[in-house]
Amino acid sequence: MLECRVLYFGDIIGKPGRNYVYQQLPALREQYRPDFIFANAENATHGFGLTLVTAQELHQHGIDGLSLGNHAWDQKSFWEEIDQLPYVCRPANFPENTPGRTILLQEYQGEKLAVINLLGRAGMRSSLDCPFQIGQKLLQTLQTQGVSNVLLDFHAETTAEKYALGWFLSSQGILAVLGTHTHVPTADERFLNPQTAFISDIGMCGPQNSIIGCKIDPIVERFLNGKPNKLEVAQGPCVLNAVFLRLDLEQHRALSIERIQRIED
Repeated sequence: MLECRVLYFGDIIGKPGRNYVYQQLPALREQYRPDFIFANAENATHGFGLTLVTAQELHQHGIDGLSLGNHAWDQKSFWEEIDQLPYVCRPANFPENTPGRTILLQEYQGEKLAVINLLGRAGMRSSLDCPFQIGQKLLQTLQTQGVSNVLLDFHAETTAEKYALGWFLSSQGILAVLGTHTHVPTADERFLNPQTAFISDIGMCGPQNSIIGCKIDPIVERFLNGKPNKLEVAQGPCVLNAVFLRLDLEQHRALSIERIQRIED
């Protein structure tokens, strides 16, 4: 058995979320001894999108790979910057001419580990290819290249779509399907078969006294009056949500999945 240990952070929200991740990383490293650390970073810059500078900052703090989502291009400069970042992957079911990588490859003691990223279509406004077909095609391509250890960040709105894709790709040989996007952690970490770990949503790393990381009052006012208020990242104590995976890269299967939560005093 070749055990590989992976820590995967849910959506990192702005500077408060980044700083709390940095603060907690030493203790998490000591406790879990991860070989690789990944994170969803589509909200890491001011709560909306990502930039070259923020991606480099996250990477310099020891996060090996970053995945994205529907807010990938909220920072307009990132369309031109993403190709400079070999440790960032964008959703593979964006249009084909979209810049950026669709696969992140890591090597561990002679075996390869891939991270891929897909966007759900249910409740999303983006024009997207089918995540089921694209996910299947990516897995088949990787397997023909000798890469049989694959993790998926599925950035999607509905639990039903996340479970459906999880069950579908579990039959295709994927090691883990990890949901992101809602910023709300689910307590359904489990195995779909002896190979595939699953969770509907990892959650977020960001301000706890908020509405999914943003200031409360403008969002409440939206619901009350329909007023199109600007959303801003909240302040105050943060919460950190992540999952810890143990993988057997020789037998191409997940061994365990553990939900992690840290709350700032």
